[in-house]
This record gives sequence, structure tokens and C-alpha cells, in this order.
Amino acid sequence: MKETIFEVLVYLFEHYIDVDEDKAMEQSTLKTELIEAGFTDNYVDRAFDWMEELTNLPFEAIENTVQQRSIRIYSHEERHRFDVDAQGFLLFLEQAGIIDSTRRELIIDRAMALGDAILTVDHIKWVALIVLFSQTGMEGHYSQMEELVYGDIPFELH
Repeated sequence: MKETIFEVLVYLFEHYIDVDEDKAMEQSTLKTELIEAGFTDNYVDRAFDWMEELTNLPFEAIENTVQQRSIRIYSHEERHRFDVDAQGFLLFLEQAGIIDSTRRELIIDRAMALGDAILTVDHIKWVALIVLFSQTGMEGHYSQMEELVYGDIPFELH
């Protein structure tokens, strides 16, 4: 059995992202397919909740509180959950112009919501990809992130 929200989200993204709107599945049908693929009922429900929370986040409130040139200080819990490479990768994404400070905060929020004890670069890559995909007007940034996820470009913290 596959046992994390992260695994469900990656599976959903890889298998259903290119489905046309007219072919979009009902959530109950999708849930059945995910369970048949080996995911537990609990993690499928939690992944659906994660996606729903992403689409319902108040972007205006976030954009009003985050300055574009802000420095991110991680909370005690965030420092313990994001490994050093994951923190460095977020900084890299921001400095490379792939994400802005608003998207950084969304990525941190959604990564923390995964519930995994330790968040790695792979977690951040996928969460960033899903967040950018969910945002209108971020197509170019999404393409850059997609190259980092699917391309052969390794990220190493130096």
C-alpha cells in the first residue's frame, strides 16, 4: 500500500493532469481508481482535502502581507520539517524567478500540509509544480518548474 498524501498527489498529477475538462472524472470515480491503484481510503481523502484547500486559499490576503524582496525566516516547526536542501531549493526557485514570495508562501503552506515528518527537495519540486499549475498567469513559471521536475537537471546545494 502507498501511504502518504504526497504519493497520492504525485500519482494524480502524473496520471490525470492532461485529462480534458469534458473527460474529467467525478471525485468518487477517481477515488475508486486511486484505491484500486493501492492507495488507502484515508490518504486519498486527505489528498482531495489538500487539493481543495489549495484552490480555496485567499491569494489576496497572502499577496498583501508578503513583500517581494522579503527574507523568509522559517519557524521552529518549519526548520525541523524542511531539510536544508529543501530550504535551499525554495531559495533557488525564488532567486531564479520561477516563484515569487507569494508562491513561496503557498508552497510552504501546502508542503507543511502534507504531514510528512521531513520535507525534501522532491517534496518541494512537486508541491511547487502543483501550486504553479493551479495559478492562472503562471504558465511560463510552470514550464520552468516542469523542466526541473521531469528534466535531468539535478539540484545540489553548494
